[in-house]
Amino acid sequence: MKRIDKIAKWGSDLNQTLMSLIKIPLLSRRSSPLPVPKEGERELVILANGPSLSRTVAEHRDFLRDRALLAVNLCATSDIYTDLKPEYYVIADPLFWIVDEKREALFGSIAAKTDWPLHLFVPSRALTDRKWRKILEGNPNVNVHIYNTTPVEGFPAFERLVYRKGWGMPRPHNVLIPSIAVALRMDFGKIYLAGADHSWLPEISVTDDNCVLMHQKHFYDRDTSKADTVKKEDLESARLHTILYHMHVAFKAYHVLDAYARKMGKKIINITPGSFIDAFEREKL
Repeated sequence: MKRIDKIAKWGSDLNQTLMSLIKIPLLSRRSSPLPVPKEGERELVILANGPSLSRTVAEHRDFLRDRALLAVNLCATSDIYTDLKPEYYVIADPLFWIVDEKREALFGSIAAKTDWPLHLFVPSRALTDRKWRKILEGNPNVNVHIYNTTPVEGFPAFERLVYRKGWGMPRPHNVLIPSIAVALRMDFGKIYLAGADHSWLPEISVTDDNCVLMHQKHFYDRDTSKADTVKKEDLESARLHTILYHMHVAFKAYHVLDAYARKMGKKIINITPGSFIDAFEREKL
């Protein structure tokens, strides 16, 4: 790297660090104590909601049975939830705090189905919404943990400190990013990613009316889902540049998390067949 490029990079890192130092006290809260994995549990599988998860569950149950499991977002509305009984669960989609139907479907399923100990991670922003807590009140099996989604960037050493403390994380533009960030803070040496297809690019189209559609398939609706607009937090439909930017940020975040994991002496391994994620070590089951 040329000297002028190094100076520019240092200046950019400095600016991002200063901005992050402003955001952390404004947006972050004290994180909940982390759950301690069971004795001997050193490996975790994150069950992302991509369409390939059904195949992985059907063909590799022994692999999943021998490891701790972490589910995400709407997994609780599917049969896989009660079949696998994950110990950990991460929720991130902001629409769960905005759209009543989504909130009731998710938390209603968790409250009704969970008859085993579950550690449920919700973002600190959810503390302003009391409705979901009321839904879960009657189930003593659900232990709630708060995590911070404050987007943090800057000098690599500064980023690692913040991630380790749980004050923030790489920009959390989808649930897999906070799931990995939370998992890295726990005592797992290997983190496997299943159902992390991320194969959205071929699923984007634009109508003659300039309406941007994306077919977001999940393992629980792969045969019934249809292309639809992508909703922002204000419930307006996202434009193409916004969708592509969020993809850029997400795929970049995976490289940041992989570098962070390696610094900690941990491994993130992608076991999703056909995944578009290019950051992590791959392994075929």
